[in-house]
Amino acid sequence: MHYVYILYSEDFDKFYIGESENVAVRLEQHQKRFFSGASTAYTDDWQVVKQISVANRTEARTIERYIKSMKSKIFVRKLIDDELFYQQFCSTIFQKFNINVQ
Repeated sequence: MHYVYILYSEDFDKFYIGESENVAVRLEQHQKRFFSGASTAYTDDWQVVKQISVANRTEARTIERYIKSMKSKIFVRKLIDDELFYQQFCSTIFQKFNINVQ
C-alpha cells in the first residue's frame, strides 16, 4: 500500500502534495524540518487533510503529478471537501491511468 497525501498549513494557507508508504512518519519529518531544503521547511504546523490509497509507489507518483499539474488551490480544496468531486476524480484517474484508488 502507498499513499498520496495532502498537507495543509493554516499559518500560511498552503497545501503540499506528496507520496509515502507511511504518512504519519512523513508528516513528522515535515513538521521537524527533516527535509531542510524542502518546500515544507518554512513552517511546522502541517496537518494531513487527505490521504489517497493506491497499490504502489508508481501509482502514487502518477496521481501526485496529476494533482500538482492542476496548479489549483481550488482543485485541491474540492478534493478534500467535496465527496462527489473526489469520486469523479477517482473515476478520471481510472480512465486516464488505469489506477484504482482504494
